[in-house]
Amino acid sequence: MTKKKNIAFNVAFCGIVTAFSVIIMYLSIIPSFAYAVPALAGMVIWTVSEHMNVKWAYLCYAAASLLSLMLIPEFEANMFFIFFFGYYPTLCILLEKIKNKVLRFIIKLVIFNAAVVIAFNLTLLVLSAEEALEGMEDFGEYAIYIFWGIGNAAFIIYEFSLRVIKNAYDKVLKPKISAKLK
Repeated sequence: MTKKKNIAFNVAFCGIVTAFSVIIMYLSIIPSFAYAVPALAGMVIWTVSEHMNVKWAYLCYAAASLLSLMLIPEFEANMFFIFFFGYYPTLCILLEKIKNKVLRFIIKLVIFNAAVVIAFNLTLLVLSAEEALEGMEDFGEYAIYIFWGIGNAAFIIYEFSLRVIKNAYDKVLKPKISAKLK
């Protein structure tokens, strides 16, 4: 394939993946999907790094983030996609180069917690604290800490799930997609 055709293919493939990611983000209008949908949309973007490279995946992430901000009405879902789930599956590829598993996990946990703090504080700028913590009134002043603890537990499950999904993708879907792309 010539370089010109290769770039055209990459742009087309990234456009399709970006559109699919934004379509998935539309599901965040269902209240119970507001946190799960950004995670799934980020996994879709991660496939670009598997078939092209990390630079193209981050380009898709940037495009999907902008489109989500313009098209998706669920503010919290957008914040979690932009500040964590959109780029994290692709970032994991780079983090896997860290040989020390404990250090790698600590770095991942720090990245997650920093992203949650930034996304939550931006959410508080747009929504009131009552709206941001809606449904957790029964926990009183400890709601934020309980939410944060649940978030860290969910991150550990998410991290494990990413590994399982990546292995399944490598064994089942990647060979089929790669064959179709040739």
